[in-house]
Amino acid sequence: MVEQIINGLRYDTEKSMLIASSKDGTKHLYQTKKRRFFLYFERPGQSTVTPYLEAITASKAKKEYGSMPKQVVPWNKAFGTKVEDA
Repeated sequence: MVEQIINGLRYDTEKSMLIASSKDGTKHLYQTKKRRFFLYFERPGQSTVTPYLEAITASKAKKEYGSMPKQVVPWNKAFGTKVEDA
């Protein structure tokens, strides 16, 4: 569990829904119960970088989702919109 307060709001990986993950499993996209989005950056390999969270906008969350191959939640459930044909 990772918890962090960002701009007066508590973001918690345990209380939020995992939406997608990067191929190497070091970056994860989460959504809170109040439909806010954040990224969780794990410690990559033997790095000394401490795991941290970053609050992001819905627009950035959509871009991140599109770049992550491990999509746990379908687009329409994560963002509340249907995917349309081009």
